[in-house]
Amino acid sequence: MDVAPDGTAGDAVPAEEAFGMLGDATRVDILRVLGDADGPLAFSTIYDRVDVDDSGQFNYHLDTLVGHFVRKTDDGYRLARPGRRVVEAVFAGTVTGEARLPRTPVDETCEYCGSTLTVEWRAGSVELYCTGCAGRYARTHGGKPRGHDADRGYLGRLLLPPAGLADRDADGVLDAAWTWTAGEAAALAGGICPRCSATVDRTVLVCRDHRADAGQCPNCDSNHAVGVRFDCSNCILQTGGSAVLALATQTDLLAFLTDHGLNPLAPDAIGRLNETYQSYEEELLAVDPLDARLSFTADGDSLTLRVDEDLAVVEATRGDGGR
Repeated sequence: MDVAPDGTAGDAVPAEEAFGMLGDATRVDILRVLGDADGPLAFSTIYDRVDVDDSGQFNYHLDTLVGHFVRKTDDGYRLARPGRRVVEAVFAGTVTGEARLPRTPVDETCEYCGSTLTVEWRAGSVELYCTGCAGRYARTHGGKPRGHDADRGYLGRLLLPPAGLADRDADGVLDAAWTWTAGEAAALAGGICPRCSATVDRTVLVCRDHRADAGQCPNCDSNHAVGVRFDCSNCILQTGGSAVLALATQTDLLAFLTDHGLNPLAPDAIGRLNETYQSYEEELLAVDPLDARLSFTADGDSLTLRVDEDLAVVEATRGDGGR
């Protein structure tokens, strides 16, 4: 069941049928015209704004969209919520000129060695690299067996659609990407797919032969032994990272960060936040089932979170002995 903006409910459609409805440029153009409008549009107004000569064909395409992507009201036609999401996705991938940001230095430093960071936008993500050390991961986009070998210094990636590059310098792009990704991380930590709102399956990954003294462990290509993967139960979203990704909404960690002036959603200094967020100490008390301590530090203070096999926090201890 999907709910229209006016509160009325309509029947959901199978994914293959929804894709079929969008399989024509005229239909996508109709959605774009309705998305540009300030209110409902009459049939004749939409027809005048869409590049099509045959009114019969136009009527056929419009009728195909009505019900799921478009609502027909007494005042005219307007986008339903699924139609708005299509238009939003189209504009998210639209920029003036080619979406491009080659590897560029930014005013942030590596949380591991303090060297200058560079960023590069590629395929919907802002990739971060340290200019001085080996970084955090040896492989990109999911590690083994997915992903591919990363350049030296790879610190991970932040999501950002192409439109995020418009009117921003490299530092602005990095800030936007952090905030965009933080919102998605919060949804994932809450068990919600940030793309389709369905439930996500969480898989905790543990490197049983982790070599912490080697920096990037040769067995898991990561600095941390405990990681997490999220798989949407409905759409194709698959993502993951270090264990802290599953703790994005954890109250004790959020309180610790804000107590030290660190805003996890829109940080003033991404490098300083990452130094606390990612350079945490990890102690595996047991592997099967998992029992681990993750210790974060900031300004001489510390927070230790003891987590179980689901990365649920079972104990939180501040450096001053508080809870």
